[in-house]
Amino acid sequence: MGGLNFTLDGVGEWEIFVPPTVYPPKEDTEMLCHAISELSAKTGGKALEIGCGSGLVTIVLTSLGWEVTACDVNPFAVACTRGNLETNDLSGKVCVIESGIGEEMPISENTDLIVWNLPYLDEEVDHPGLLEKMEEAALSDIAQGGWGRALLQTLENNSATLCDRVLVILVMRTDPEGSSRVLDWEQKGWSWRSLKAERYGAEKIEVIGFWRTGSGVGATVLDSCTSTMEEAARLPNDGWQRIFSKSQTNGRGRRNSDWISEEGGVFATWNLDTDLLENLAPGLIQTSIGAVISDVLGANMKWPNDIVDGHGRKMGGVLLESSNNDKIRVGVGANRNSFVKGDVSASGWEETLGAIDASEVFLRIDRGISSIFESNGKIAIPTQGSLARMSWKALSRSLSKGVQASLNGELLRPTGLNDKGELEASGIEGFVVLRELDGIGWIIPKK
Repeated sequence: MGGLNFTLDGVGEWEIFVPPTVYPPKEDTEMLCHAISELSAKTGGKALEIGCGSGLVTIVLTSLGWEVTACDVNPFAVACTRGNLETNDLSGKVCVIESGIGEEMPISENTDLIVWNLPYLDEEVDHPGLLEKMEEAALSDIAQGGWGRALLQTLENNSATLCDRVLVILVMRTDPEGSSRVLDWEQKGWSWRSLKAERYGAEKIEVIGFWRTGSGVGATVLDSCTSTMEEAARLPNDGWQRIFSKSQTNGRGRRNSDWISEEGGVFATWNLDTDLLENLAPGLIQTSIGAVISDVLGANMKWPNDIVDGHGRKMGGVLLESSNNDKIRVGVGANRNSFVKGDVSASGWEETLGAIDASEVFLRIDRGISSIFESNGKIAIPTQGSLARMSWKALSRSLSKGVQASLNGELLRPTGLNDKGELEASGIEGFVVLRELDGIGWIIPKK
């Protein structure tokens, strides 16, 4: 039996003993422990750890004040966890059971945190002589969606009794993608946020937090309205509030211009908490949401708020408004079909996504915006730097194809996006920062 000492700054130091038949704590386990220690709400709830192995994650959770139930299908792991709890004077504070997915694993109604370091070795990969049978079971994923989908299905089957604000934290292999996929959770209505990520050789391993978008409460849906921005002002102040209308008669764009669109598109507004403005500039919020929408629509993004196709034709846009310390209202419009009205030539998502209904496109956008800006009480909002990088990645899709900016006739080469969402560029006169659209033009190369 091997022993090791594990220290987590500000939390504690523990001695862990691991027999050969139990998966030992490694880099991914330590990354998970650090992610748990950085949760906004560290204590006061009930937690379930699946696949407890040596018990280190359970020990960290318990030390942080969580009331923990730990389970593992490996009886040696169950015994190991119990032994390590006793060694660290935590015996009696945790319920440790031999169980797992598909074995009537207990999830109490008020469990608000579920943690699992998912097995992520491909099932078909054989490791002769390297792994004992029990250890291989702890490391290997399964086919047809992996253990991630198995857990998701278990939670969906228990959705009626599941805590509304439950947070599920999983360790997953995201590059190359394993059998357990983030997309499976998205398609079932779960938002997600990456908490930690590391590369171990050729593999990227991430700690990802999942929660039900809006705590499972759907959007306000209207058949028609004059403007979703105006309707959103009447929504309640609590929770993840958003409104989706099947048609809009008087939408508006930047600087109170008319938003020209045709029926069948997405017309929606989200109310974001003004507390966001304490750490994030409005421009960065706008470009981040533009990045989400461009990803959902399979389109490009033009700074600061337009969603365009490869020819530069507008497909959608983002409008940000806030006044009198009211909620930040984020209006989003997106076209389903291409059209020409007078001097306006627009494109639609049918060119990129096909014949997908507006309600489905709205749900995808909703999950994307929720994943960066919904407060679930446990996970911090992404940093300025990460949002700027996400925005720049979206902008770069068109810039990498030769799209150039001009300011009052002078050609500029965009070089980056700062933490305020402002576009940085270089020209003949040197380095410039673009803060407003006045005088800015875009040159799109002909195909």
